[in-house]
Amino acid sequence: MENLILKIENLILTYSHGFELNIPELNFQKGKIYALVGPNGSGKTTLLNILSNLEKPDKGKIFYSSLNKKIVLVMENPYLFKTSVFKNIAYGLKIRHKNNRKNKDIHKIVADTLDMVNLKGYEDKPAQILSCGQTQRAALARALALEPEILLLDEPFTNIDKKNTDLLEEIIQKINKQLLTTIIITTHDLLQAHRLADKVISLFEGRRVNSSFENLFSADIEKSDNQKWARLDSKVKISVVTDKTGPGHIAIAPQDIILSQKKLESSARNSFKGLIKKIEIQGQKVWVSIDAGVEFTTIITKTSLDELDLAVGKGIFLTFKTTAVTVF
Repeated sequence: MENLILKIENLILTYSHGFELNIPELNFQKGKIYALVGPNGSGKTTLLNILSNLEKPDKGKIFYSSLNKKIVLVMENPYLFKTSVFKNIAYGLKIRHKNNRKNKDIHKIVADTLDMVNLKGYEDKPAQILSCGQTQRAALARALALEPEILLLDEPFTNIDKKNTDLLEEIIQKINKQLLTTIIITTHDLLQAHRLADKVISLFEGRRVNSSFENLFSADIEKSDNQKWARLDSKVKISVVTDKTGPGHIAIAPQDIILSQKKLESSARNSFKGLIKKIEIQGQKVWVSIDAGVEFTTIITKTSLDELDLAVGKGIFLTFKTTAVTVF
């Protein structure tokens, strides 16, 4: 694969409480942004810890394109020392044996990285007075000072407000574009994942799954009328194709759900009427959330939004094929 910077093969890590991370293969290309998504406990943080050498897998191999393995992890709740912002950023340089540089070089590195994260002029401020958003950006600057080829960000948007979230998103995109840094992010925000990343990777119960989590449901898989159904509650059941029965999960990719003003005359067995709860526009893509007994999310184009005359509170039909449902 062209520009491959990191490759995982047959990676397994098993914990004593029974959880197992099992990734047969995963590839990362230089200069791309990747988002790891999935419910709590799906293995996102565990995978980042392995990639950053904080944990060792029981089996498997990780191939790096560079012998230097220039990988830096910024944790979900980064810790800053009770000293100045400058000393926090410079500390990483000393740990990585760059303290032999002249003081003016270190000052320039710190100033440049703080400028990159919109904290220019904060060198002499006490780190403890920073807000949650500023703390996250200072930790990011500390990582950038080490000039990583791969930057791992574990839930970087936790506990920060929308203003700081928007700013941090812009900074991440700027780092990727200007420095060509490969960035791997974990996030619970699926819309954000698709907005930021070149590729979204879904994890569930320690496995990679080839489905989206916008429409992830727990279900009881049952058979009736020679057909398998995933029952979500007493009123909503979805036609599926599977050998599985009993408790399970299903997922429907949002792009596989068709919206229409009237019920479609179609061979698709899954059709529901619901009310539009939310509309979010991201460029030419539009995310529509619909309450049809359970909440579904679909992706349409801006053109389709206008043609269907969609608005919050309006009724709409949603339709998807049985084969569009992933069962696991």
